[in-house]
Amino acid sequence: MLSGLVLAAASYFAPDVRLPHQFDLLDVKLDVSLDFKAEAVSGTVVHKVVTTAKNAVLAFDKGPMTIKSVSVSGAGKFKSETTAKNVVVRCSGVPSGAALTVTISYAAAPEAGIYFVPAERAYPSRGSLAYTQGEMEDNRYWFPTYDYPNDKATAELIARVPKGMSVLSNGKLLGSETVGNQSIWHWKQDQPMATYLISLVAGDYVAIPDGNFKGKPVQIWAPKGAEDAAKTAFKGTDRLVEIYSKLTGVDYPWDKYAQSVVPEFMFGGMENLSCTTQTIGAIFPENSASTSSARGLNAHELAHQWFGDLITTPSWSHIWVNEGWATFLPHFVTRQMDGDSAYHIERFGTYEGCKGSAREHPMVRTDYTVPMEMFDGNAYPGGATRMFMLMHQLGEPKFWAATKAYLGEYGRKNVTTEQFFGAYSKSTNTKLDDFRKQWFYTKGYPRFKVAKADGGVSIKQNQAGFDIDVEYVIMNGEMVVRRGVLGGTTAEAVKVEVGTGETLIVDPGAWLLCDVEYPTSYSKGDWERAWTLADNDAQRMRLIDKVSQDFRKAEFDRPRSLALKLELLRRIQDDAFLQNVLATSTVPREQLTALQGLSANKGSSNEATFAKIFKETKNEEMRNAAFDKLLSVRNDVATAELGWNTLTWNLQTKTRALNWFAQNDANRAREMALTAVKGFAPGPIRMTAISVLGSVKDKPGSNEVFNLLISIAKGRAYVPMDQAINALADYGDKRAIPVIESRRNHSLHFARNTVEGALARLQR
Repeated sequence: MLSGLVLAAASYFAPDVRLPHQFDLLDVKLDVSLDFKAEAVSGTVVHKVVTTAKNAVLAFDKGPMTIKSVSVSGAGKFKSETTAKNVVVRCSGVPSGAALTVTISYAAAPEAGIYFVPAERAYPSRGSLAYTQGEMEDNRYWFPTYDYPNDKATAELIARVPKGMSVLSNGKLLGSETVGNQSIWHWKQDQPMATYLISLVAGDYVAIPDGNFKGKPVQIWAPKGAEDAAKTAFKGTDRLVEIYSKLTGVDYPWDKYAQSVVPEFMFGGMENLSCTTQTIGAIFPENSASTSSARGLNAHELAHQWFGDLITTPSWSHIWVNEGWATFLPHFVTRQMDGDSAYHIERFGTYEGCKGSAREHPMVRTDYTVPMEMFDGNAYPGGATRMFMLMHQLGEPKFWAATKAYLGEYGRKNVTTEQFFGAYSKSTNTKLDDFRKQWFYTKGYPRFKVAKADGGVSIKQNQAGFDIDVEYVIMNGEMVVRRGVLGGTTAEAVKVEVGTGETLIVDPGAWLLCDVEYPTSYSKGDWERAWTLADNDAQRMRLIDKVSQDFRKAEFDRPRSLALKLELLRRIQDDAFLQNVLATSTVPREQLTALQGLSANKGSSNEATFAKIFKETKNEEMRNAAFDKLLSVRNDVATAELGWNTLTWNLQTKTRALNWFAQNDANRAREMALTAVKGFAPGPIRMTAISVLGSVKDKPGSNEVFNLLISIAKGRAYVPMDQAINALADYGDKRAIPVIESRRNHSLHFARNTVEGALARLQR
């Protein structure tokens, strides 16, 4: 799973007290009907289990739903009951190891787990669709099952949907047929997986072939209206499957790889086994392909097919086992496709991205309130950073050999942090206890202070709990004169002899997660020397803000990699230089970066450039960026109206214009937003309009806006409801409190967070 959001858990929502798990789940077979009008699901689920205790209690998780019947096949006596959170079967006269089949018939109109999106909200899709989202523990809302990651089972799905619709699910397609006014699709996943990975996507979809891997098909499932953009964004996935299979030493393990795109998705993507779900917001038209990319999202979700799906965390405390690896692996796609420079720059960004979470918590912990708390900077870039450090410590050949052995030993199983390190220690014959304890169970990361000392420099490490080796280099003139390693650095200063005119740099390859404070006496020449002699571009990224503006310009003109040139461009605040790059470069990504860096103050001399690009470019990403700048420069009604009347793929000029009117002309913004919401304008516009209504409020004496927001906040659809609750908090009328409080126990944790935040604002 990949999300760009940082989400705090609602503190009021207590974690579940789970009933004992006294069975091994072997198979889950679903036969369900989807009612798009009622936004409901009904059917039966058959669980095959083996008891792991005498007279076991079989507890299946469920959300709010109607349980019609429960039956059990097997020797013994059985009594079932339904509680608010479980279907419970109590066994009598049943030994441990007994094979049982539990069949549950049910009906539900869920708030979470399955999401129905009608055609009017599905832009750029042209039809209605539905999709499920199980991670963390949300599949229980659309069918009762064991909904925790530590028990894997095979799965089968028979889905009955309106005639003409297609259904994507896990595993192999066994068949599809039309019976009366229904289309019936039958899928089977015959290798075990965690139940949160069970998935269903239904709608007017087209399966676009995207090659294969050793005969296993690779596909892109796009709703009609979005086929070309989906293909543009995700084509070439078969090549990524090949790269990962070779890198890990383990071939892609499932029957197919398909990825679908859906609107109103709460994440970037979700790694459902063999059938990833991606946000429709990730796709883009061919005219933007030179500047836009979905490869990072694609590579992350695909990596999960090995790390997260084949090998799975047994509990959310160890979620880095899934997410850290899925963040780590895509860097090697970058290295293969874009070269070492891009790889190291991307790697440095990953290191930097985990520092905030590392300062707050250790990697592995149990003190979270809801599972989403664990999906933070520790799980994603934090896990990846630690894998880079481990790889550097072991050496790449040993690391990847150990990875192949790890996948072989634990494939189709669950793995804790301790089991992971046990496997790598065994494979590499290396003691890794100190690494595990410091980097996974200790909060923070090393902070080095380099200070001048008589005859050299001193180095201290100021983070409690870390006692580590650190590499250093000493440079003089145009060369590295000495390399070394300081063992076990702590708060006790270690002196290193450094001659006159020499410069010492800690961790010259930027392989260590750390902060380094250098003497203020280091000169411009010291930093330029360190930049020039850096081991790689990760280290240059660490130094980039220490070298002067003039030096950065000179470096840009050298034949550097595109990745490094873009990073330099982002930091060059010189309109004349950026204008020259924009005018002379033939590289679209350079052009876009230069455009984004140009100043856009009111009355700026860059106005003509922005206007020309907006009028002439065929690249929609460039056009959106040019309009954003143009509106900032002109800051007038005519330009805002121009954006409102301009159609681009992602509707960005329209939403930017609507937000401008909200800040500058409340009456016009209110009129536009009301029309958009009532008329079900395409999704991005409608969601922006709901937000705008909260800030512009009603005309005096009117309740039209307030009442409209209240009606949306009462609705079943999560995304509009969430937006409306935030808008009501902006509106600031305490009359909204009872309605918002009525959503306080919403099934979805994101919604509960929004409710608590809105109530806190309204009750001040």
